[in-house]
Amino acid sequence: MTRRSLLSIAVVLIVGMANSVQASIVELTFSGTYEGDISGPFSYSMTYDTSLDTNTEFFATGADIEGFTATHEMHAYSASGITALDFQFDGLEWLLSEIAIEKAFGVFAAFWLDVDLATGATPTRSLLQFEKAGGPHLYLGLENVFASDGNPTVFFMPLSNIDSSASSALTITRSDPNPIPEPASVITWTLLGVVGCIATWWRRRRRAG
Repeated sequence: MTRRSLLSIAVVLIVGMANSVQASIVELTFSGTYEGDISGPFSYSMTYDTSLDTNTEFFATGADIEGFTATHEMHAYSASGITALDFQFDGLEWLLSEIAIEKAFGVFAAFWLDVDLATGATPTRSLLQFEKAGGPHLYLGLENVFASDGNPTVFFMPLSNIDSSASSALTITRSDPNPIPEPASVITWTLLGVVGCIATWWRRRRRAG
């Protein structure tokens, strides 16, 4: 009976503590090729921790947004989840403090994607804008509304702009780095080892008796 109680406690500790410390770290890469006054291939990267995201706003496909129909999902994200940025091109660099947190679709957000990163999905469209004092501004995706066919829609265009230079396509890739064990996880496994030793001792004691 004692052994079962100890094992039950261990299971509760493992499940509870592992869930409490688990974080979803996502690395996103935005790439393409600019054409125009500024030209050449680009590759920007962002590391995002979904456990630090404080923005829960999203629109489902088909949602009515200010009279327009969403043609894909739209998920809002806060700047608090951004843990690292590498946005450099041709001697230019855009910083976290230069992200334009503006009201779009009635919602304030640092940026938008067409997926929920916490589900493991890879985005194909984004809406992210940097406003650098003195320029140039950087856009990853553009909001577009289309109503000429009588069916007004709203969607993100998968392209990137640096002022007058633009890419004809924007590719987004995702990778999930292996998590580094946190202190609480180490404690959990230590407790499991202790419980295992006690269970072994108890079993041998009963046999000896």
